Order: sequence, then structure tokens, then C-alpha cells
Amino acid sequence: MSSVGVLSPTSLTRQLHELGSGKFLADPISALIKGIKRFKPPEKVRTVDWATENRKFKLADSGAIVQYDPKRTPYNLGFSDALDDPTVQLAVMVKPSRSGGTATVENYLGKLIDIGPFPRTAWILGSDKAVKEYVEGVIKDLFELHPRLAAKIGTDRSDNTDTRKRISGQLLEFLASNDATYRNREFGFGVMDEPDGWKQFSETPKVQLEGRQKNLGRRRKGVILSHPDKGWRAGVAAAWEQTSRGIFILRCPDCGGFAASYASKFWKNVPEFKLTYSKTVEGKAKQDLTGDERLALAEKTAGLACPHCGVVHDDEARDAMVDEAGEAGWWMHRGQTLDHDLGIQGQPDPHHERGFWVHGTVVKTSPLSTLARGLEEALIRFERSGGSRQMTKVLREYHSKQLGEIFEGKSALGGVDAAQLEKRTKALAEEEDSNPFAYRMGEVPPGVLFLTAAVDVGGGKFDLLVRGWDRARRSWIIDRRTIRQREHANGIMRDIAPPDVQDDWNVLEPEIDRLYPLRDDPDKALPIAVMTIDAGDGNVTWKAYEFARRMDHKRWAAWQKVRCIKGASSPKAPAMPVRPTDIAKDSEGRPIKPVITLHTLGVHELKEQALEDVAVKDGSPGMVIFPTDFPRRAYEEIFNEPLIDGKFERQGPQETLDLLGYSEGSRLMLEPDRDNIVWDQGIEMRPIWAQPVLLSQPKPEQAAPKARAKHRSIFEQFDALNEED
Repeated sequence: MSSVGVLSPTSLTRQLHELGSGKFLADPISALIKGIKRFKPPEKVRTVDWATENRKFKLADSGAIVQYDPKRTPYNLGFSDALDDPTVQLAVMVKPSRSGGTATVENYLGKLIDIGPFPRTAWILGSDKAVKEYVEGVIKDLFELHPRLAAKIGTDRSDNTDTRKRISGQLLEFLASNDATYRNREFGFGVMDEPDGWKQFSETPKVQLEGRQKNLGRRRKGVILSHPDKGWRAGVAAAWEQTSRGIFILRCPDCGGFAASYASKFWKNVPEFKLTYSKTVEGKAKQDLTGDERLALAEKTAGLACPHCGVVHDDEARDAMVDEAGEAGWWMHRGQTLDHDLGIQGQPDPHHERGFWVHGTVVKTSPLSTLARGLEEALIRFERSGGSRQMTKVLREYHSKQLGEIFEGKSALGGVDAAQLEKRTKALAEEEDSNPFAYRMGEVPPGVLFLTAAVDVGGGKFDLLVRGWDRARRSWIIDRRTIRQREHANGIMRDIAPPDVQDDWNVLEPEIDRLYPLRDDPDKALPIAVMTIDAGDGNVTWKAYEFARRMDHKRWAAWQKVRCIKGASSPKAPAMPVRPTDIAKDSEGRPIKPVITLHTLGVHELKEQALEDVAVKDGSPGMVIFPTDFPRRAYEEIFNEPLIDGKFERQGPQETLDLLGYSEGSRLMLEPDRDNIVWDQGIEMRPIWAQPVLLSQPKPEQAAPKARAKHRSIFEQFDALNEED
């Protein structure tokens, strides 16, 4: 039997006296103060202030310890403050590599650990390898260099692993993006790090984040940051689109004008500072320069061009502009406008999802000469490969990772977008009143020899484009309309439904016969030489065929004016087939006349050609000229389906791009370059479809329609059978 220690009477008496005197009791004042502190709200400290005072980094090359300096990345101050804002539930940053965005989120994490309150946190990367490299290269130092943070980690063995730490009773986890990560987890703070490069769930980082936070209400906060590899359709750029769409504004030190560092397509009227450099030298064309000469020239002449005064700023001026904008907080969000002289005007719309777009030209550690040389090098590789898919990928990655912008496909290589194309049109038209660039829709300017029309069929509309051509394949857009209604016998206009109502196709018949007056001789007009109609949508195919049959009598001699087309499934298909397909049967397989033709076009090649043509601006063959009143939406439709990695990626309405491709197909059908056509020996020697007519006289003579049995509807056939009985 074990013995039990017993206090002696003397010891017992002494301890009783000590207990009675209060020696073992805490000081009541101290206990009260400690209790009050538990109920005191967390200290409000800006993340940037905490980081400036506390955050340290170990340099990878030398191992030296350096202090965080917000002046290196002043554009990140707005993003940092958004993380501190309790009303912001999601912060999205689109950025180039090495721009300090990830370090800003690490600063916020460090502040939460140090000051609290610390929520359950998940930091999600693309793979187990990425997680391992990140925790070893960054997170290990975060705790080792900051003892106060390390002291917050729990003491149990499971509380402190490389990828899992228990902080103030809550978990901090570093995870790879996979099914297991998004199962049975809920976290108050979540970081989706470089989701555009993930193998899984890269399309929908916002959806995955919201799925793990939906029960937390306003207590949740998330971050998505990445360079925009996925383009506009997915990933970080798609998430940014749903936010306040913040863009960083700079001021030119020469003219004082304000403009964006990168406006994106969602701020169409906001001018941009552009990375610029010389591409030619006096006495030498671009194609005459060697690759080394082009790289050296880019590096030597690089700068940031003001869109207002045209002054090209060097690195020193750029850095001063970025410092000024960062310290002033010049981030413009939805609800605000930009004034040339006054800067950002108005208050941003309330938005619990705050977006920030950082462009590579504002990253002070990236010399403009380095950016220009890298871009030119990617362009050289692209050109030498003939625009191969692999080199397109290289060019796309440079835009995304180094410039932090969306690569808009081949049209972007010509330095043109919807806003620039519209601006170019107005500038050309202002040169002189009589020039071939100054005309309005519905007019035929000088230089046009013949017209083609193309029709795209929608569920409740027909989109029409008429294009004029010369012999060198220069073209003028003559008309661009969308037909949505048809006048019925009672005079009432009603919406059309081409997939459902055959008679709604009748609205196209006047378009086949429409004459377009010459701008400089309005008593004369050009007819439509050929109209192509897209019959590729299975919902409208047979109605398109039926309409073409009904229009069979509209001919140039034996040549049908109305042609059905569809796009080839293969991107390698030729623009025009060797011969069209005869459609001699109806939808039920029964023989039917007249026979019509279906042309299967290589629309991939045709649209690629269209994007190259709109970038031509020096009057060279292929240049497309637009009327001064061409609709803004139609300009935008040209660029809403960029060619990326060899595929057209639809990012919005793109009917005008389709129509440009179809109209080139129309031109190829006419074969205007064949040897037996005489263009330069008088108008009367040209093909009949290229001869202007007097508006006061009948239209060009057409062959009389062939006698044929009237096509009867199924109801007429039933009536005839009943009459025979």
C-alpha cells in the first residue's frame, strides 16, 4: 500500500493563513483589465502599415533579410486596403508575374495571425508540387522571420506541419486544387492563387470559392489573383469582370492628361498609356531588318506613350507617374468616369466584390526596354513560324505573364481594336470631303466596283452586311443592319422567327433587289451581285433552302444570285470548295426542283483573313474601310471572337466578324480575278453584276424565270385531293 504525503500541523496552519490573506488570488484590477481586453474589438491596423513595420523577406540570391517597402509596388495599396475593408467579401487582382500581388495577400495573412481575429483559412494552389514549393520558399520564412507569428501556432504535434497549422484555435491550410480540397471544408478566408494555371477547376475559381463560403454570409473574405492565361471567358479575368472592374489611372507629367495603364475592353472610352518602340529605321523597311537589329531597336527606343500629347516617357518618368498614382489612390471603379484634365470623377458604385487590374508597364522593377525587347522577340518567333499554334502560345503567354493583359488574337498584332478602328475611320474621313473614306452607310464611295451581301440567321433576326470591292481586294462596308420585324398584311409590324416561320424570310427579298446609290453620282446605283445566306444552323437549314428555291428566278443570266452556305467543321478546310453541293431533295428526301447549291466554306480561314484585313491601315490590298456612321456595336462584334491558340474563342456577339468572312466567300464565288473579265475598258465591258444602273430606269435585265410547277403546301395538296373526290 503506497503512502500518501500528509501536511504537518505547522505547514497546514501556515497555508491556511496564506489562503486567508489572499496570497493565492489574482489581483482584481488586473483580472478586470484582462477580461475587458477579451471583449475589446480587434485593433484596426492597415495591412500596409503592419507590413511596413513588421514584414521581412529573405532574398533568394543572397539570403539577406530586407524589410517590406510599399514604395516598390505603390499600385498595390488600393488592393491592400480592399482586403482591410469589412464590406469587401471578394478581392480580385489580374496581374503580371512578379508584381507583388501575392506578397500583399501574405501581408494581410500575417496581420490576421498577429492581431486577429484569425478565421479558418485555406490558401489554394494548382498542384501538390506548387504547394510544397510555396510553403518551403515563402511560408517557412513567414514564421521563422516573425517570432510573434510563430508563437500563435498551437503546441500539439498536429498543429504545426508544413501545410497545416493551427493558429489561435483555427486551421491554416495550404492545399492543391482538386476534388478533395472542395469537399467538406468551409473557410472564412480563402485565397485562390494563380488559378489560370491550375489543372483542375481553373475555369471557375470564383464558383469553387463561393461554394466553400456560402454559409458564412458577410463574415467571409476571398481573394483571386492570377495572370490572365484563360482570356476573358474563364479564370481570373472572368471573375474580375463581375467585380467593380478597377483600373489604375496615371497622369502625364508633360500635358497633365489622365489615362489608364490598361483599360480593357470594359472601359472602351478610357484612353491608355501604351508601351511603344520603333519598328523601322530611316531607309529600311521592317522586313529588311535582322532579328538582332529589331531587338536592339526595341530596347533602345522603348517608352510609355501618352495618348493625349504623344510624349514617350522613359523609366524614370514612368516610375514617378506610378508613385503619384499609387499614393493618391487613383483606382477607378464602376460608377466613376475619367476626365482628361481632372482625373477620376464621382464615387464608385457600392460593390462587395472589388477588382484590380495591374498592367506590366506600371511594375517598376520591369524596365520598359526589357518589356519591349521581350515582346518583339515573341513577335519575331511568331512571324518566323508563319503564325504557328506553338508560337501563338508563346506570344499569348508573354502578353499574359509579362504584360498582364489579354491576348486578343491575330487582330491585336496589327495594333487595332474596336475603339481604334472607329477612331481610324473618323480620322480618315476628316482628311478631305471628297476622299473615298468619307461616306455614310447606304452610299457607294469611289473605288467600289461591285457589291456582295451576306446574311447571318438568328433565332429572331437576320443580320445583313453589304460590302463593296475593288480589284485589289480592298473593300468598303456599305451596309450593316439587323432585321427583327416584318410588316404583315394588316400593316402591323411583328417580330420575326426565322427558324419557325417560312414567310418571315420574305423580308430578305427586297434586300436582294436593293440598289445602292453612288456617293459622287447619286442618280446611279450598284446592284447586289450575290447574296450568301448561312444555312449551317440545323434549326434554319431547310427554311434557308426553301427561300433560295423561291428566289431562284433572281439570276444573272444562268447564275443564281442567292446562295446558301455553311461552315466547314475542319479549321483546315479551304476558304471555297472546289465545287458546291447540289441540294435536289427536300427535308423528307423527296426530289424537288429547282436545284439549289450549298457552298461549304472554310470559315476559319475566312475569319482569320478578316481579322488580318481590318488591321491593314495603309491602303494596301485587303484594307477594309468603314462608313462614318458604322454602329459601335458592330465594331465590337469584329473583336469578340479572337483567334487564340489556333481556335476562335467567342467572348460575346460576333455576327459582324462572321459576316465579314461570309462576304469574302461571296466575292470568291464571283471569281472577279478570272481572265475573261475586263475591268479597265469601260463600264459597259464589266460583268452585268458590276455595272451601275440609272435609278430612273429599270434594273439590269435579268433572265426570265423558268416555267416551273408551283410548289404547293401540304394543305393545298390535301384540298386538291378532296376536290377530286
